[in-house]
Amino acid sequence: MKKLNIFYFIITALLIISCGSSNSEETSLDENLIADFSFTSDDNFFEFTNLSQGATTYRWDLGDLSFYCEKENPTYRYVTVGGDIDVTLTAINGSGQEASITKTIQAPKVIDVDIKIDGNFDEWQDIDFLYEEADGISVQKIKIYGKGDNVNVYLEGNELMKMDLVDMFIDSDGDSSTGFVSWQWPEGSGADYLFEGPLLSASWGSFYQQTDPNGGWAWAALAGSGVNLLSSGAVSIGESTNAIEFSIPKTQLGTLGETISFAFSEKTSGWAAIGDFPKVSATGSFVSYTFPIEALGVCQ
Repeated sequence: MKKLNIFYFIITALLIISCGSSNSEETSLDENLIADFSFTSDDNFFEFTNLSQGATTYRWDLGDLSFYCEKENPTYRYVTVGGDIDVTLTAINGSGQEASITKTIQAPKVIDVDIKIDGNFDEWQDIDFLYEEADGISVQKIKIYGKGDNVNVYLEGNELMKMDLVDMFIDSDGDSSTGFVSWQWPEGSGADYLFEGPLLSASWGSFYQQTDPNGGWAWAALAGSGVNLLSSGAVSIGESTNAIEFSIPKTQLGTLGETISFAFSEKTSGWAAIGDFPKVSATGSFVSYTFPIEALGVCQ
């Protein structure tokens, strides 16, 4: 009987030692596994450099994803979030053990507004002026917002700015050497489209497409195109300040480039010249706006 008890004791002890050894191997930490990374940025485009040690695979939470990126050294463009963003890298070794590190990056602010052409300019408050001329004859300031289906424009000027009649030149393809090359703005024009008429919704004004391959004054009217411009008309927002907002469907402007540029020649309803914006000068050029990249970020 004693021999049997001793046998059971030995077997039990061996089982305890065996189980304890297995658990220890599964939960032990690898001191050689280190997660780390650095990064560089150009505007909202980031390049991440993996500095981890002892890992074979990687998992990145880039701060605005509902999925993980598993590239070793990813690049990523932030188009939906900006400001302070927490980026987490998890380094994983061949045994499945993990080490993680989180760093905060700073991406440019992402502006996402819903512009309504209604003469209420509150939606424009988060958008900076793209260009200003304090001594402009009528038009003095411009904002442009090109996210979504339309190109939206806000103009601000003095009490002379009424836009009863305007020649609005548009370089839609981002190439100032193609289209109408204007003597008024010699350092960058290339208008592919011209809108002529009152800057009002559904007016008699029309869009014209430039047709001279040598950049001269030659335009073909686009039938029914005037209805494709929505405008608030000039609205008084102060004792000597007027403002106007309008939108143009992107489909009206053909194949768009990465930028779009505008210039305006304002006239009275009797075709008398009021002023140009930007002002005419030997170094004048259209006001250029760069479209935001709207495609969702994909790690590369």
